[in-house]
Amino acid sequence: MSDTSEHSAATAPNPPAPAADPSRKAVKWVVGLIVVSLIWYLLADRFTPYTQQARIQAYVVPVAAEVSGRVTRVVVHNNQEVNAGDVLFEVDREQYRIAADRARADLESTRRQIGASTAGIDSALASLRAAIANEVKARQDSERLERLYREDQGTVSLRRLEVARATHEQAVSQVAAARAEVERAKEQQGGGDKENAQLRSVAAALEKAELDLADTRIRARSAGVITDLRTEVGQFAAAGNPVMTLIAIHDVWVSADMTENNLGHLQPGTPVAIALDALPGEIFEGRIRSIGYGVSVGQSTPPGSLPTVQNSRDWLRPAQRFPVIVEFAKGESARLRNIRVGGQAEVMAFPSVGNPLNPLGRVFLRVMSWTSYLY
Repeated sequence: MSDTSEHSAATAPNPPAPAADPSRKAVKWVVGLIVVSLIWYLLADRFTPYTQQARIQAYVVPVAAEVSGRVTRVVVHNNQEVNAGDVLFEVDREQYRIAADRARADLESTRRQIGASTAGIDSALASLRAAIANEVKARQDSERLERLYREDQGTVSLRRLEVARATHEQAVSQVAAARAEVERAKEQQGGGDKENAQLRSVAAALEKAELDLADTRIRARSAGVITDLRTEVGQFAAAGNPVMTLIAIHDVWVSADMTENNLGHLQPGTPVAIALDALPGEIFEGRIRSIGYGVSVGQSTPPGSLPTVQNSRDWLRPAQRFPVIVEFAKGESARLRNIRVGGQAEVMAFPSVGNPLNPLGRVFLRVMSWTSYLY
């Protein structure tokens, strides 16, 4: 009996092992995912820097008239594309046309005055040549009589010799007076065309008047898009006061604010990928143009006052960000027609070639670009 019991106990099957707890397995997966994500985040922060704080920027040029006047014609409208040299609007030309005509008349009058002065110089030069000829003849007569008087005092009387000497001295004085008259005539003329101050002054006045007349047509200095149009025919446009804005579309870039920790491996020329909210699902190539070297940290303490201390009770300090200027690749210009200045973007940089994080980063940026369809 006892042998049978022992045999039964030996042949009885073992009880099944307790099943693994599903919740513990899920916890392990979650913990593992968190660890992998943390490692990826720490590495990606340095080797594939990424930021969502980025905006599209371009040069914004206020457009103002350079001469004051009443607006007579507005050629453009809001959100219109223009090319360099296109007329945007015009102001009243009449007063500037009259000023240009007056300046031309002043220039012609001045030239005539200079011509009359030139005739005076010619007359003075002729008188000088005559005075020099008289001085030469008087000097020769005086020298001849001096020689005859020394050879034979009876040949020439002393009175005749003194008259010859006086005549020569008078001729010398007349030459000096003629030279002074020539200088006076030249001074009155003011020099030639290039040296004449009066002529240069009226010529400059004419140039300024013609420039003002040309400036009554306000033209686009560069290609761009007109926005914020705030003028109409009949409104007075003061010189220097903007009446519209030109967004220059020939140079568009992205200003990406990256943390200090992101900047360790970045430098000008580093390739980047850009996702734009305006074009969901599309990735643009570019490169870093420059990296900012400073940002404002608030108002500085004025001299003579005590410093202000910021009492921060945060557990973690907020990361300081610096602007990184990113330019689009040259081949992307055809796809950038629909972007808007001020639009939001996401930027990821790839400082090192062959980094295994680069493909993961591109996949992540592509997914983030697709999410732009949701908002």
